[in-house]
Amino acid sequence: MIIFYAKITGIHGLKGEVEMTFSDKGYFASLPVLNKNTSIIINGQTFTVTNVKKKNKSFVLALKDIDTLEKAKELIGLDIFIDSSNLPELDNDTFYEAELMGYKIIDNDNNIYGEITDVYSIPSNYVFEIKLAENGNIVSIPFVHAYFGKADKANKSIQIIQKPIFDDE
Repeated sequence: MIIFYAKITGIHGLKGEVEMTFSDKGYFASLPVLNKNTSIIINGQTFTVTNVKKKNKSFVLALKDIDTLEKAKELIGLDIFIDSSNLPELDNDTFYEAELMGYKIIDNDNNIYGEITDVYSIPSNYVFEIKLAENGNIVSIPFVHAYFGKADKANKSIQIIQKPIFDDE
């Protein structure tokens, strides 16, 4: 599975190095730092990391075949993706955000309530965007114990224990 990793936000120096930043601090903390010889995908093209160094709150990457300022400038604003096989395996109670896309939300009777279409973080917790099975509407529900119970990685599902009430307006 290919997942979003970071965004190229600038250039560094004159040798074609690029600066990357993460979308939020929580996301940054959940991912390993890229290493030399790791493959990354930018705009559908695969590149090999030849060097990584920390710079304040971001990282600077040197990429094979990106060796000029002009080539590096073309990458500014583009997203970096990695293959999930490069990520360490997590225990059964921990997830990467991208892994949750497509998980079914089921009730106590195993009826499908909806499907996760997006995950984002706010300062206090994560929020699931769920496409409801009954009408196709998209709702946002905080991922907290008041609403959600057991997660099942094998069946790609999460139990909803309290269904929120939404206005129909």
